Amino acid sequence: MSTPPQRRSGADRCPGLLAPFVSADGAMVRLRLPGGRVEPRVLTEISSLAARSGNPDVTLTSRGSLQLRGLPDPLPRELVAAIDRLGLVPSGEHDKARNIVADPRPGLDHLVRELDRALLADPGLAGLPGRFLLAVAAPGGPVLAEPWDVAIVADPLPEGQNSSLDGTARILVDGRAATVAREEAPEAALDVARRFLAARTDERTWNVRDLPETGRSGLLPGGAPFAVGAPGPPVPGPVGEDLVALVPLGLLTPTMAAALGAVHVNAPLRITPWRSVVVGGGADRAEELADAGLVTTPDAPWTVLTACAGAPSCGRTATPTRELARAAAPFVDPAGPPVHVIGCDRSCGHPARSHATALNPTSVADIVAAQRSPLEEDA
Repeated sequence: MSTPPQRRSGADRCPGLLAPFVSADGAMVRLRLPGGRVEPRVLTEISSLAARSGNPDVTLTSRGSLQLRGLPDPLPRELVAAIDRLGLVPSGEHDKARNIVADPRPGLDHLVRELDRALLADPGLAGLPGRFLLAVAAPGGPVLAEPWDVAIVADPLPEGQNSSLDGTARILVDGRAATVAREEAPEAALDVARRFLAARTDERTWNVRDLPETGRSGLLPGGAPFAVGAPGPPVPGPVGEDLVALVPLGLLTPTMAAALGAVHVNAPLRITPWRSVVVGGGADRAEELADAGLVTTPDAPWTVLTACAGAPSCGRTATPTRELARAAAPFVDPAGPPVHVIGCDRSCGHPARSHATALNPTSVADIVAAQRSPLEEDA
């Protein structure tokens, strides 16, 4: 089943911490994590704040961010201050602009940090829409399959070089690429974002693809045509010494957060755009994380089953999407195509990969049947 395109009525209403969105279940805030990188202690503290202030489950978004729901409106000052002390809002002006996704591999951490630092240093970039997405990837990295606007692809380092500043990188935008020194890549990518802002004509222009051809053509001077190929998202389970742990429906419970916080590793956790967490050095902790409710094997239905918030959290629908998805999980084929359960045609939270859509299902059978339907094209 295909999903009708979203209708844009005006300015982007993506939430931040300082600009919450009020839904049927209360205020909702989104905490940007550049590249999905987050320390375990920070994740457990966010989970604790959520449990004390609203819905105890922290949502992992399709952009590697954290979302808290069911909060009081207006937000308590002490909640905002507590989140600020965790270092998640280093610039109030850039609260909604720090949208950076990255492949979950440590070799890209420096580029992610430098891109975020340079973005925060430019007051003008605070004007980027909350939907504008920057990406940092390795060649052929899985994040390149996401709907990014500008991407940095770090080329393999020349033999004998191992510094994160060595080598080259490619800047990708709108099917074109330009090669720059790796240390210059963050500024080069942000120059594209600045040109996007200069070419933007109204508040309904959220992404590069919204610009007319005349506006897109000047975003990357000297760029050459480039085709992006990317594999699917990493599947749950050990990957070398690391562990990919999937969060069913993207809802990180207090029990899951506590289990992740108890895994002592020498690197930050990496929240992925596929609602999973990469635990560096955590391959031997799969069993205990599975006991906490995380998925650590590739043969689970949650690898292909997602859902929007639905009722009663969202006032746009009466369909309990998550409840129906949980009931359908035992009957969904893990080897089949992805299926996204939604309660209205906005299709919130849909995966970027090709997927079937179950719109306003009334039974488990509707979801199972949707998985067998024609797929929606990649977003």
